[in-house]
Amino acid sequence: MVGLYGMFELPALAIINRVANAGLAPVIVTAIVAADASTVRTLVAGRGRPVVAQLPLARVQMVPSASTRIVRARVLLIGRDVLSLTWILAPRRGTTEVDLAAQFESRGLAVRLALLLGGRRWLARRLDAMLRQVATRVLRTAEDLDDTTSSAPGVPRAPAV
Repeated sequence: MVGLYGMFELPALAIINRVANAGLAPVIVTAIVAADASTVRTLVAGRGRPVVAQLPLARVQMVPSASTRIVRARVLLIGRDVLSLTWILAPRRGTTEVDLAAQFESRGLAVRLALLLGGRRWLARRLDAMLRQVATRVLRTAEDLDDTTSSAPGVPRAPAV
């Protein structure tokens, strides 16, 4: 009889855990950026116009990290922590793999329902757009697209777009 009870206990605990934690898993998106990790880190959270600080209607507060491969930010709305963003930078040969994870701070029922009813897809699209913006800014910096003049003689100048 003990063997039969144990056979149902583990699946029952797994189901209870899934129901209790429904909608609370972080949303993670990944991209490969054609730049070194320090350049990506500077664009994400450094001086100038950091990508993290461009979230509408929210105040972003950078969180110090002991690692140079991790950038953390807290997103505050009306003075309360709403979202935690973690950028994980994995350097490769000439590129950087960027994992961007977002975790909601609230465990309330309304947040869970919103996430289960399409909020996770909405947030994943927003995070993906942030990663595309980083990749675009890195490309523009690397190719210096703002300066379209050519220093080589005999090479026609590229038209301004």
